[in-house]
Amino acid sequence: MLNFLRKNATGPLGIALIFLLVFAFSIWGVGDIFRGYNANILAQIGDREVNAQNYLFRFNREINRVSNDAQRLISTDEAKNAGLHYQVLDRIIVETSINAAGDEMELIASEEALKKRILSTNTFKNAFNQFDKNIFEQVLRQNGLTEDVYLAIERDFHIQEQLSKSVFTNIKPPSSLNDLLYKYQFERRNVDYIIISPKDNAELDQISDEDSLDFYNKNKNLYKTNETRDFSFISLIIKDIASSYNITNEEVLSFYEDNKYDYFEPEKRTYDLIPFTSDIEALEALENYKDNNDLETLLKDRGLENSDVDQGLISAKEGISEEISKKAFNSNIRELVGPIDSPFGPSLIYVKEIVNEKEMLLSDVRDDVILSIQSERAQDNIYKVYADIEDSRASGKTLEEIALENDLPIKILKSISNIGKKTDGSYINSPLSDLIIENVFGNGTDIEIDPIEDEDGNIAFIRVDDINTPIQISFTEVSEDIKNTLAKNQSIDRMEKEATEIFNTLNSDNNNLEYTSDKINTAIAKSGTLSRSSANEIFSTQALDEIFKTEKGSSFIANVGIGDSKIIGVVNEISLLERTEERIMAIDKVNKQRLENDLAYSLAEEHQKELSSEIFPERLEALFETQEPEGSF
Repeated sequence: MLNFLRKNATGPLGIALIFLLVFAFSIWGVGDIFRGYNANILAQIGDREVNAQNYLFRFNREINRVSNDAQRLISTDEAKNAGLHYQVLDRIIVETSINAAGDEMELIASEEALKKRILSTNTFKNAFNQFDKNIFEQVLRQNGLTEDVYLAIERDFHIQEQLSKSVFTNIKPPSSLNDLLYKYQFERRNVDYIIISPKDNAELDQISDEDSLDFYNKNKNLYKTNETRDFSFISLIIKDIASSYNITNEEVLSFYEDNKYDYFEPEKRTYDLIPFTSDIEALEALENYKDNNDLETLLKDRGLENSDVDQGLISAKEGISEEISKKAFNSNIRELVGPIDSPFGPSLIYVKEIVNEKEMLLSDVRDDVILSIQSERAQDNIYKVYADIEDSRASGKTLEEIALENDLPIKILKSISNIGKKTDGSYINSPLSDLIIENVFGNGTDIEIDPIEDEDGNIAFIRVDDINTPIQISFTEVSEDIKNTLAKNQSIDRMEKEATEIFNTLNSDNNNLEYTSDKINTAIAKSGTLSRSSANEIFSTQALDEIFKTEKGSSFIANVGIGDSKIIGVVNEISLLERTEERIMAIDKVNKQRLENDLAYSLAEEHQKELSSEIFPERLEALFETQEPEGSF
């Protein structure tokens, strides 16, 4: 047909056919199809595309990672304000560019390499450290992936790794760059300082109603209720279902004998996990410890208490991560080792106690055996009910209808906050609470939410019933709070004016802090040795920036780390730590990683030019505009 049109486009028959097609398209509304045809594509590099579905999956996964690190739910708005949506797109484009280059070179991941990657992935292994097909399928289902999609992702990752190794294996940062970073990282300073704090002497009755009302009108957004949501859900909880099964003695004995080697009290250890802001800082602390074996001072220098770092008596499986547990359980008692990556940054580990493994008799673990049998049966039953419910949902049945026909309870909740708090102050009580809240506040009322499943196999089906927008709180309800706020602000303003005057006086007195402190009757404190990463409740990041750009013998002023006070001080000593092999290697490692990242982006840009690429950032904004009213994040 296309060849026919092409040959006859200038003839009367061809023109007539074209007019017919245009007329038909206008009748059928195909204009909408053309307008939205490529809206799903955020970038195109060579023959590869970055589509909205893959982007949203990666973006939501990154939000989950950041939320886990922050130990709270990060909203889409927060992520966008921090530029996370562009960072994710940048990463995907770099990866896609690398794979597009691999396509040009006809690189293919072998089935053997792919199989090796999957079989060695710890997430897919069971208690016997063996690949488990059931666990594999469960993990994919929890992440909304099909097996084909996952295999395609793994093939791409394998190609990326091979290309990266071929380019970056022997990369070496220039010595001048290492020297600059060494000076930046290992320069140390000592300061004398004083603290100027607000004085709590403001009288509330001096704050007029007119001033309070004016503040309220200018800051109305501060005085609104939080958004809440109404939603319903059906949950399939293994623990609840398991308790309904009666287990015989014969079944208990048989299960115990078949799984006898699972019933050991595992080795447990008590250890400290001490976080740092960089590998270099951790290595420095490790060196200092080797000289004095003083763990208490090490913690004190970090501004930490023992309770902040003590992980308790735990088994290897109970550790924060597999890598941390492996390090802790392969270390000697009372030995400081590391650094190792942790959710809190590069960390050192100190083992304080070791409790050896011991065999457990059936009489010791009978309840656990019964629970294991019950849980296995409950899990099988849950997946059967899950399949039935999915069929019912596909046929258009409501949650109420599904609950009735499966004899399941349905929970209908009203006005729940984004942390799962009810109007009576209590919280949602479910093993799936966090996942439920995350999905409720990530979707709208007209979105069919996929079933959610946690790592234990508990499943929930959710529906958002209503979104309760924030309500303005009246002035009379918050007038007292506003007066307190204004009084506090006035006190802070007076303190900042006083601190500026003291700082100016210090400069005019040749930075003689002792003379200045005597005039204002304030004690001088000494900092101890400071690095650029020594931030604590006294030395804020801003204060450290000021200290490290101030010349020796000169003064600085900055905000304290916690609170509204000001710190004013004088730099009295500047030093550079000795160049050791470990420190030089750490610097080289950091610079090598930075160079690799920069080169990866540069190479990706070159690939994009060679492969006739297009990137559509405006579609990313449109994607969020389309999604946000529906609450898809």
